[in-house]
Amino acid sequence: MKLVLRLLGVAALVALGIVIYRAVRQYREDSVFDLGSSTQSSPPSSSSSTERRSISPELLAILADPGDKGPVELMRDSEGREWLVNRRNGYRYPIEDGIPIMLLEEGEKNRDESLIIRQE
Repeated sequence: MKLVLRLLGVAALVALGIVIYRAVRQYREDSVFDLGSSTQSSPPSSSSSTERRSISPELLAILADPGDKGPVELMRDSEGREWLVNRRNGYRYPIEDGIPIMLLEEGEKNRDESLIIRQE
């Protein structure tokens, strides 16, 4: 009888451990998408979600340069960073975690003359 009770106790502890492990794993997967919990210095805890979020095509279609109110296009540089580019004045606006930073100061700071397309 004591052996049966010990086996039931061990089985209950193993089951409790499995439940706790699955709950912690689910919490980590859910918290990857919380905006407040992600920082630049700490990578996501799940290896399947290491991809950076990109800007959606629907949002890209309605975004406009804050300076001249013209359309912008999505561009990726050699380092893998994404930018919104205004080809009329060479302003580049960074995209951080899927959020475009559309401030004139950022565009002027990241200006690239080689991106300008001349209209004739």
